[in-house]
Amino acid sequence: MKKTLTIALLTGLASVASASIVNNGGFEDGSGSDAADWTEIVGGPSGSVGRSDNMPNSGNWSAYMAFDHINNPAAGGAYFIEQVMPVGSIVAGQSYNLSFYAKMESMDFTGMDTFFQILWLDQDGSDGGGVRGEQLTSLIGQGIGTDYQQFSFDLTAAAGADSFLLRFQLSAGAVTGIANGLYVDDVALVPAPGAIALLGLGGLAATRRRR
Repeated sequence: MKKTLTIALLTGLASVASASIVNNGGFEDGSGSDAADWTEIVGGPSGSVGRSDNMPNSGNWSAYMAFDHINNPAAGGAYFIEQVMPVGSIVAGQSYNLSFYAKMESMDFTGMDTFFQILWLDQDGSDGGGVRGEQLTSLIGQGIGTDYQQFSFDLTAAAGADSFLLRFQLSAGAVTGIANGLYVDDVALVPAPGAIALLGLGGLAATRRRR
């Protein structure tokens, strides 16, 4: 009986570890250039945002943000795709791992930058509401290149947070003669291995107490 309970517990933990909190992280669901569960925001006159079937890392689609100051006006802008998860999607203070694959069209980063951003939110207002914490990380600073590579970040949900906003962004300054694009695919946010281990220890201890 004890062995059966332990196996069941470990199987359940494996399911938790493999289940991403992010919806449609491979951008496979949607219609045309619109990815289901994601909001595409075009913040300038010389760029575009959507999903693309041109060069996915896996499956048939990826997210794609681009600007072109060679054939269009050199106007500054921010182009991003984001997802807001509902109340209860995360636990305040718990550790998570964010992973995704990304690449650039060009290694010419003149007048531009690209980021991932996560805002830890208190959407139900139980701890004052609003943004409870933030992480903004330049992917250029992380060594992004023109081939897909996996990025992985260990994050801790801010105190008072009950949900989050996840954003990928390509920003361009008003610089003439530049163009670039960002591909993002296979996005996942899961409880970090340490958090899974703690859940396992707690479950095993509860099993022993019940016995």
